[in-house]
Amino acid sequence: MRFNTKFLSVLSLSILGTALSPVAANAAGFYIQEQSVSGLGAAFSGSTTNLNDPSTIYFNPAGMTKLEGTQAQAGVHLLIPNADLEDTGSTVLGAPAGGGDGGNPYDPTPVPNAYISHQVNNNVWLGLGISAPFGLANEYDDGWFGRFDSTKTELLTLDIQPSVAYKVNNQLSLGAGFNAQYADAQLDNVVTNGATEGEASLKGDDWSFGYNVGVQYEPIQGTTFGASYRSAISHELEGDIEITGVAGLNRDDSASADLDLPDVATFGVAQDLNDKWTVMAQATWFGWNNFQDIDAEPDSGTDPAATVQNYQTTWPFAVGAEYEHNDQWKFRGGVQFDETPTTNEFRTTRTPDGDRTWGSLGATYTFNERMSLDLAATYIHIEDETVNVSRNGGLATVSADTEGSVGILAAGFTYKF
Repeated sequence: MRFNTKFLSVLSLSILGTALSPVAANAAGFYIQEQSVSGLGAAFSGSTTNLNDPSTIYFNPAGMTKLEGTQAQAGVHLLIPNADLEDTGSTVLGAPAGGGDGGNPYDPTPVPNAYISHQVNNNVWLGLGISAPFGLANEYDDGWFGRFDSTKTELLTLDIQPSVAYKVNNQLSLGAGFNAQYADAQLDNVVTNGATEGEASLKGDDWSFGYNVGVQYEPIQGTTFGASYRSAISHELEGDIEITGVAGLNRDDSASADLDLPDVATFGVAQDLNDKWTVMAQATWFGWNNFQDIDAEPDSGTDPAATVQNYQTTWPFAVGAEYEHNDQWKFRGGVQFDETPTTNEFRTTRTPDGDRTWGSLGATYTFNERMSLDLAATYIHIEDETVNVSRNGGLATVSADTEGSVGILAAGFTYKF
């Protein structure tokens, strides 16, 4: 089939335009799992084994060998996060910090992605994916009690992934991809000199690069094993640090800061029970220990103190099932336990995170041999946690109890040329 470059150009431009805005992270830490609508419907329990559409490019490029001809997909996930923080004794200069609770710092946010795969011959496939794999966006009400820790946080990433897959034989497929990734961040908070309060802002952006590899193996018909690895990507964000409104602390300097993103290894298995039912299970390892601190280095003047993060490695687990009702409808569902990389000693209001429990449902409707529609819905419960950190050289402390949840609605359209 002919590779439709005009369609790819329009698709890519639309995704680029939408993706260049910060989003609320909806996996533990600030990783965004929502890169496949069909994957979301099963709580990503089969993302290395059972994504029979172009979104497999992101999770396991080896899965492209299941896709005939040329296929393109565009999807969007509407993330609806909610967080509530309760002051448990925040202080400034030893006195109560005062202020409100900050409100819900999150807004409903769409997260788009797009993929296209092309079968070159019986053994080789090419693909391209555009996604936003890491992100964070929150903004608290003015004057809230945690203002010395954060007032506004924005992180966006845009990942462009050309990929290739090779079908060794009917049992074994291999895949690999190259990741060109853009990152842009802004971190705002309040500072004080002991007499007045002002605003501090750290901004920066960067392009960096990584890779991914994947494998699918079907030792016997109906049993599939999958594994994939996405490399860590380290950004050196170049921008500036600015402090205003505080005598003796005001500055406007060029600065840089490292952003070390985790590597990700995923292992999955799927088993057909009969011609209708498939069950799936998956485990993922996140190298979050790469992300240890936020350390700005200005080109001149005094270096501000690093903000320790001390993220830890995590192992999320997911199980799910798919049911092929008929030629038009396929249904799926799944649950996932998603461990937080944050720790009690260093958890901050920028990522008031906790362990997450997912429940997901989804469906695929096939209109005809060329067109299909994926739908999915998820609810994520976030465990209650605490924030206890010292800020502004010890002049302020932020203490809070946290609770939260996330709702997700998603739709994706696939077209086969």
